[in-house]
Amino acid sequence: MSYIVLEESLINEFFKFYYKDEYDEKIILNLFNHFKPFLITNKQIEKIFPNDEILQKILSTQIPYCEYIDTDNEPYSDEFYKEMLEKSKYKILLKKHHSSFSSLNYHTICIEDNPTHIYAKKFESSEKRDNAKKHIISLIKNADEITIIDKYLYNDTVIDNLLSWFISNDLKKDITINLQNGEQELQQTHIKQKFKKQGYDDITCKTIDKNTHDRYIIIDKKISINLTSGVAYLFNNKKDFTYIISEK
Repeated sequence: MSYIVLEESLINEFFKFYYKDEYDEKIILNLFNHFKPFLITNKQIEKIFPNDEILQKILSTQIPYCEYIDTDNEPYSDEFYKEMLEKSKYKILLKKHHSSFSSLNYHTICIEDNPTHIYAKKFESSEKRDNAKKHIISLIKNADEITIIDKYLYNDTVIDNLLSWFISNDLKKDITINLQNGEQELQQTHIKQKFKKQGYDDITCKTIDKNTHDRYIIIDKKISINLTSGVAYLFNNKKDFTYIISEK
């Protein structure tokens, strides 16, 4: 699976570079600071190479840096980017300038920023976490299994917030949910009953060492989301909160 989506100008610049046409060296250097395999569609190929069938075939079969998919959405519309992000691994759009897509509800990285191999976003205390919740649920939504590790994950308020978040975003009921917290068997049974009451039957609870500090959501054993302040502060803005996405 491809990791990211590129905005139109970056797609065009990449293929200028790839086919040894004139390209902007600064853009390409910045692009490769953040580069990961990206998605490209039949509609984009038609737009970039409208009169060259040979190049269209090459693009769809031989370029190792992108994954080719079909779509009915017109390139670079809001629905187009929404579909592409849903089909990507990190649900992140790579953009050319900070001002790009500033009014749209996407999770973005700008190539002008310092390079990183992970995605991290910090929220100050009192700052709303709506964008973090939207991004994280977009990563969870199509998963078959999630593991949530947090020693405070036995608190009724935290569990209720977590369940409400899942339900309001139509998280599929057949997902496997593994919860790891610092409580004993009696509270574990109570937690499982809460999830099963909402239709999440494939739920397990496990006790971890109460000295464990790190808090994570692990998706399909492939993507790790480190919640620096824990699950509680994804829903409560009384404390600073950062989430960090990386590949396991």
